[in-house]
Formats: sequence, C-alpha cells, structure tokens
Amino acid sequence: MLYQPRAACPPVPTEASSWAQILGRYRKPSHARSIIEIAITFGPLSALWALAWTALYLGYWWLCLLLAMPAAGFLVRLFMIQHDCGHGSFFHNRSANDWVGRVIGVLTLTPYDFWRRTHAMHHAGSIR
Repeated sequence: MLYQPRAACPPVPTEASSWAQILGRYRKPSHARSIIEIAITFGPLSALWALAWTALYLGYWWLCLLLAMPAAGFLVRLFMIQHDCGHGSFFHNRSANDWVGRVIGVLTLTPYDFWRRTHAMHHAGSIR
C-alpha cells in the first residue's frame, strides 16, 4: 500500500508568494512565546549544570561528562536565542532583545554587542 499523506498537511508551495503567506504569521515576535522559550531552555540547562557539578563532587566524573552532552545542546539553543535577539526578532522591544542577548552572552561566552556588530557586517557583506 502506498503512503497517503494526511489531509491536514498543506501542500508544499512552489512560489515565493505562497511561502510568504504561510510564514507571515511568524513575522511578529510573541512576548509570551519568547519567555516560554527562554524558560524551557534555561531551566533544563540549569538542572543539568547542577547535576553535573553534583556528580563531579561525588566523584562520578563519567556521569558529569554524560550530562555535559545534553547541556551543550541547551547552550547552543541559548546561543540561537541570542542570535535572534541580535536580529531584533525575539522581542518587540529592541532594548529587551539587547539585554536578554547580553545576559545570554555571559553564559555562551560571546560578548553580545561585539557579536551583534560583527554579525551585522557579515550580513551586509554577504548580500550581492
């Protein structure tokens, strides 16, 4: 029997205008969703960090290394949030984007203001 796609899945658009219409609802940031995304990233990262330090303190260095792997994934996710803040797309307010980006920059060891400036130059230089 051949695979039958579900009717709930929209057809894949072939024209750019169709994509713009589908993706249009994601154009404006949602303050509530932004807060939730930070919480569901920072919470598990904090828990994994605390568990890793506890494991190391108790002498289970191998467990600390195992916990570091998913923690690294959450740290990358935090950097992705910092990236969105740098583009001004995580919150409506630029000041909120900048301060959240700066706080996250301390955790990711990436100075936010310097990174934002050089990243803007990257985008300016890659458009032809």
